[in-house]
Amino acid sequence: MSEEAAGSLLDEAGRVCAADPTARLDLARLALALSVLARPEADVGPQLAHLQEIAEQAAGKARSDPSEVLPALMAEDLGYAGDTDSYDDMVNADLAAVIDRRRGLPVALGILYCHAARAAGWDAAGLSFPAHFLIRVDGPAGRRILDPFHGGRSMDAGSMRTLLRHMGAGDDLAAEHHQDVADRLVLLRLQNNIKLRRLQSNDIAGGLAVLARMRRLAPDMAPLVMEEASILAEGGAIVGATKSVRSYLDAGYGAIEDRTEMERFLASIQTRLN
Repeated sequence: MSEEAAGSLLDEAGRVCAADPTARLDLARLALALSVLARPEADVGPQLAHLQEIAEQAAGKARSDPSEVLPALMAEDLGYAGDTDSYDDMVNADLAAVIDRRRGLPVALGILYCHAARAAGWDAAGLSFPAHFLIRVDGPAGRRILDPFHGGRSMDAGSMRTLLRHMGAGDDLAAEHHQDVADRLVLLRLQNNIKLRRLQSNDIAGGLAVLARMRRLAPDMAPLVMEEASILAEGGAIVGATKSVRSYLDAGYGAIEDRTEMERFLASIQTRLN
């Protein structure tokens, strides 16, 4: 996959999701495209072949139980597991590296599990569970909730409640903890892990590069525009900040509230040019 092809995939996904934010995407392929854009020298041919291998091994399993098939395939046969030794290493959010190492963050592993599940013929999606990425898979015997970071273990209400408390994210389950997360938001969550680590290490250029990729995937999302423009403005790049906001406004994105806030922000940073 060339850098140009990776960018085209991302831009097309951005156009699709701007029209329908809940659109289903080829999560794993797009995550590899993000790897290519971050490291243009990378050859992801072997990783693309591995995705095909996963799909072929999972295909035709629709009549089986996902809570048995997915852990057996992904954890036992292919060796995927959460990286508990170097959790905060940015490599754990780079899907190309995750495939090579068979280790990664919950969201990166969740993308691969969803890839396998959908290839098997099941409906699968990430969940809006806080602080730890889980997936749900609808199979012939009903809904299963799996934890890709811990070998694809099956989660019930009790284990989800325990995990919630362990992560310090509350004392009890709420309805939103069982709700699907749109595919685009899963990919943005993957990138956000890298962005935060770059910014925390004061790698502003690196953080902005990640934000630029996120914006290509979600050109209609006002918070990303505001974050990018704010970082640029704080660094004195007022022209760049202005261009970022104008690109959003000129494209006609956003509800009236978002556009009004964006126009106010634009006016505030433009005063710094005078």
